[in-house]
Amino acid sequence: MRLGRGENLPVLLVRMPGRTTGALIQGLEARGLSLTAVHSVEAAHAELHARRHPVILFDLCSPVPVTACVLAGDGDSANAPAAHPDETLGHLRELRSLSPASQVVMIVNSDLDLTTCCRAVEMGAASFIDWRGDTDGIDPIIDRINQAYERYETALEEGRDLLDKRVFDEAGLAGQSQAMAKLLFHAKRAAIISDVPVLITGESGTGKQLLAEAVHRMDPKRRNKPFLTVNCAAITGSLAESALFGHRKGAFTGASEERAGYFLAANGGTILLDEVSELEKPLQPKLLRVLQEKLVLPVGADKEKAVDVRIIAACNRPLELMVEQNEFRLDLYQRLNVINLNVPPLRERPEDIPVLMQFFLRRYASDYKHPIEGVDERVYDVLTHSLGCGNVRELENAVRQILVFKRAGNRIELSDIPPGLLQRLSNNRAEDEAAASLASAVEALLATGGRTLPDMVDEFEKMVLREALSRSSSTHTDLATRLGLSRRTLYNKLNRHDLTNLS
Repeated sequence: MRLGRGENLPVLLVRMPGRTTGALIQGLEARGLSLTAVHSVEAAHAELHARRHPVILFDLCSPVPVTACVLAGDGDSANAPAAHPDETLGHLRELRSLSPASQVVMIVNSDLDLTTCCRAVEMGAASFIDWRGDTDGIDPIIDRINQAYERYETALEEGRDLLDKRVFDEAGLAGQSQAMAKLLFHAKRAAIISDVPVLITGESGTGKQLLAEAVHRMDPKRRNKPFLTVNCAAITGSLAESALFGHRKGAFTGASEERAGYFLAANGGTILLDEVSELEKPLQPKLLRVLQEKLVLPVGADKEKAVDVRIIAACNRPLELMVEQNEFRLDLYQRLNVINLNVPPLRERPEDIPVLMQFFLRRYASDYKHPIEGVDERVYDVLTHSLGCGNVRELENAVRQILVFKRAGNRIELSDIPPGLLQRLSNNRAEDEAAASLASAVEALLATGGRTLPDMVDEFEKMVLREALSRSSSTHTDLATRLGLSRRTLYNKLNRHDLTNLS
């Protein structure tokens, strides 16, 4: 039996109670593992700092918060009070954060509910095994350890790739954040399986089309074949079916020649259905047939044609909600959502902003008469805190605007930033300060202990109305619109708070 590919790598065991612990340690030692027990969370942390622990055996029902065993003797804790699963799962998260590549095998019993197991997976558990305290249960644990060692080595390799950012070069995308690196790893694995549909989700402007192109480039089967993009919001009406699936000559008025359509034109390659959420409902079952049977029926034809094409769909609307509202077919959504790649917004990966800005400065270098040799670091800070929901597209537009209106010099300065972004930064800072002041006020009210939630909400409403009246020179109708109220509701609130004399 092979353990750890011949290496003497320690196994971290979260200690179990009483005689069960002794039986487990004895069984593992008999098969070549040496265990050392520690009896606190702090000691377990010290072990992870001191040595590599590819595998962590974790008892979810341990009677102590965390008892890590890394080979050697073990004390008995049969009389220790049982830890609540929530507390134990919290310790699991801590251990995983200290050693992200370690593989955690949960030792559970049949009484443990499925919900708790699922939460353990969210905290970092890799697999589960039942243990009933007898030596017959040792072999399955050894088998899990062998499998976990292999996954650990794979995780180390992927971790090294994440650190050197090779995946960005392979995908042909600019960036350096861990969030995007992980996304591209998933995209690369999906690309290798050339026939599986991919659904790319994310906010507008995050780069969903670029990710789809990267999947196509990393697809060994289709990379040298066509890549076509179809904007589903633009193919509407009676000609939409013809655009997708083609038509025969004379199939309808104006069909003076035969047309292949997007799917047949992309045969052997990849087709991106951008804004797939906007696809008209009559076309959805026809698209479903292409996904299921790999067949298309041109308009006016009586025989279907086989097509070999990978479908990537992209959308910025929640398809799950559209399915619930009967705006999108459930079966089509399930067929498209085989692999889901969600592109994080730029605000969640600010470390990508300098890399992306340098990329756009090179792309649009011709927009400015001198080469750009540097960027003030404060420019990156401003962009990080002022970019809105436009994401990468908004950053690209900002860079182009900077280059177009820059007058002189070879360095991007704060004075080159578009005024709108500077104003947005000021507004964001003001909102942050206001939120901090409000939080302090709420904290003070809560500290007194004499105010209920309705009382505090009522007081806050009165304060907002008073400030709005004192600062506004517009009519009550305009003020009501600004506050999102009807004019009648505004008057009622002013009367209730005795503010009519201010109006």
